[in-house]
Amino acid sequence: MKKKILVAILIVITVLAIIFVIWKLSQPKEYEPEVIYPEVFEAETYDTDLMIGLWQAGTVYYRYNEDGTGTTWDTADDVMESEASKFTWEVKKNRLTHYHKMEVSSAIIPKVYTVKKLDLANLEYQDDFKVKSVFVKVE
Repeated sequence: MKKKILVAILIVITVLAIIFVIWKLSQPKEYEPEVIYPEVFEAETYDTDLMIGLWQAGTVYYRYNEDGTGTTWDTADDVMESEASKFTWEVKKNRLTHYHKMEVSSAIIPKVYTVKKLDLANLEYQDDFKVKSVFVKVE
C-alpha cells in the first residue's frame, strides 16, 4: 500500500512539473538586454599614410608631410604656400589633432577634429561644434 501511495505521489509530482514547464515556456520572455562588448565602442582607426599630401577645400589648402609637420593657407586671403602657417599633426584612432604654433609667441594651439572619412581622394572631419570640413586630395 505504501508503494502505491509513493508511486501516486511521484506521478502527481511529475505531472505538476510538466505542467509548470509548459506554463513557463508559454509565458512571454522577460527583456534581456543585449550584451555589447567594449570593442564595439572603440573608435575607427585610419591609416595616417593616407593623410600625406596636399588637400583642398575651396580656397583653403592643407599640406600634410610624412614627418608629422604641415602647412595651411587660404588663397582667398592672398596667402600662398610659401607664406603658409606651420603646424604639426597626429592621428590617434579617429582623432586628428593640429598643433598650430603662434607666430607672435611660442604658444601652441591644439585643434582637435573627429575624422569621418579618409581615403585616397577624400578627407572629412568635424570639430566638437559639429563644423564639418570636406577636402579633396590635390596631390
